[in-house]
Amino acid sequence: MGEKGLLSVIVPVYKVELYLRRCIDSIRKQTYQHLQIILVDDGSPDNCGTICDEYTKLDPRIIAVHQENEGLSGARNNGLLFAKGEYIAFVDSDDWLAPTMYETLITMMEEQNLDMARCSAIGSDGTHEDRILPHAHMANQLVTGRDVFELYFTEFLCKVVWNAVYRRDIVMGILSPSGCHSQDNYVSGRYLYRTKRMMITDKCLYYYYKNPTSTTHGGHKRFLDICICTEKLRDDLIREEHMEDISYIERLNRKLARELFHFVRVNDAHYRVSAIQKSQKDFIDKYLDFFRRLRFDWVLHKKHIRILK
Repeated sequence: MGEKGLLSVIVPVYKVELYLRRCIDSIRKQTYQHLQIILVDDGSPDNCGTICDEYTKLDPRIIAVHQENEGLSGARNNGLLFAKGEYIAFVDSDDWLAPTMYETLITMMEEQNLDMARCSAIGSDGTHEDRILPHAHMANQLVTGRDVFELYFTEFLCKVVWNAVYRRDIVMGILSPSGCHSQDNYVSGRYLYRTKRMMITDKCLYYYYKNPTSTTHGGHKRFLDICICTEKLRDDLIREEHMEDISYIERLNRKLARELFHFVRVNDAHYRVSAIQKSQKDFIDKYLDFFRRLRFDWVLHKKHIRILK
């Protein structure tokens, strides 16, 4: 069940020496003080591991976990092994929090008996700031039942995990897929499917650092990753959550077909497709709309992509 009222905050750490102290300090200074802060040093080659160890001496709420490099997913998954809290949260180690973020979200959860509470966020590159998760359409409204998972198919809800607090049972048992930069696309879908009561505040309480060199901006690899994660989400919801709703399966198939279409049409020599299976072509044809099917056939012809029997 987890320790009553305790919030376990998992922070994967890798090559963020310049930003790590800002991140940790913003968590330590939360007005909600009943925290367990789990710093997972993912084999960082800089001084991040040393900084993590320094903070364990400054604050008894902090533990440092050191591991060989496994990527963001591996660091989050291993961090969950140490989480003792009734509540779980994730923070990227180059981001930072407003002082009242966790107090605001946990108050919402306790007053409304929520499984998940989310906030809006500010994106910053160090010079400019933009509100990147505008939730004006649904701010401060209780979302329940099937309506929660419906948000996965909308643009109102960005598929990230770091601007939220979750009840422990929503998170536990769900592992982020390794080797995939779009793991949040998968994990957020799993969390939403389990969630029965959720609210989003329009307060911007999370600051997301928009690093121009970040791998999350790599469009071509991102399309491939989203394909992988969407297919895994569909299959795991059916196998592990026993999802039987045909409409959800069909919508996930349509999403997968669109992402496959985007991946095939990109112009990147490293990820260029020379052939696809006939079963893949049939799947895409089935779930794309008419005009995308025409566009897809044109792309196959233009790029001389073969269809294998």
